[in-house]
Amino acid sequence: MRTIAIMNNKGGVGKTVTAINLADILVRDYRQRVILADCDGQMNLTRFYVPDFDPETEYTMVSLLEGDGETLWSDNLLAVSKDLWLIPGSPELYTEDLEAVIEGQDQAKTRRVADFVSCVREDAGADFAIFDCPPGFTAASLAALLTSDEVVIPMELDGFSVSGMVTMQQQLALLRRSGLQVPRASVLINRWRATEFVKEVEDQLRKMAEHVKISVYKQVIRKSEKVPESTVSGYPLAVYSPRSAAGVDFRRWVRELWGGAGHEQV
Repeated sequence: MRTIAIMNNKGGVGKTVTAINLADILVRDYRQRVILADCDGQMNLTRFYVPDFDPETEYTMVSLLEGDGETLWSDNLLAVSKDLWLIPGSPELYTEDLEAVIEGQDQAKTRRVADFVSCVREDAGADFAIFDCPPGFTAASLAALLTSDEVVIPMELDGFSVSGMVTMQQQLALLRRSGLQVPRASVLINRWRATEFVKEVEDQLRKMAEHVKISVYKQVIRKSEKVPESTVSGYPLAVYSPRSAAGVDFRRWVRELWGGAGHEQV
């Protein structure tokens, strides 16, 4: 099973939209079985699939971190479709103690997420696990990061993009120096527009990425009004507007991501 953490210190860059459309395309086009985990206390990913979800009475990402729930891992997942499952988020994710996790005082939280992934792999229960992380580092996002094979960093190109990428790499490097196993990271350029400014920033970003050892996907996701419309509709782009610029680009990007893992192109 391949595990991916989608994260960025900055909010509003399209992390949840990326998670939704990545999962949908993997299921729809590649016939993969996917687990989505909502690590964000805002619960946008959860609300997209289950608008009336009640985190106070159901199993959530907090339950996983705390070691609650049923013994069999599959009994704790919320089925979205035949091959797509969700671990919902909860506002209580904001109260999880990140500092204690980093300092090793509560490594059980990280270990429980790792054990969950290990059990799914052992049972061949899914092909992908995708963690939708909040802005910055929290206990849930750190656990997701340390459990993942790779990190996808959605990024909108603006005056702060290059410095933001460098800062993100510095933080990942700091975690590595503290002895933690941090996976490789790749930037996904989101909401791309055909302007001279955006092209200039993109060129700077790609050049700087070579120096800070972060890769940048060749495929970009073009800005499209169909993206926010699709989140309101409750449908991924492949259903809501498959021929939109972003709908086409997400499919091309997933093909690049798929090929980057050594899979045969489909």
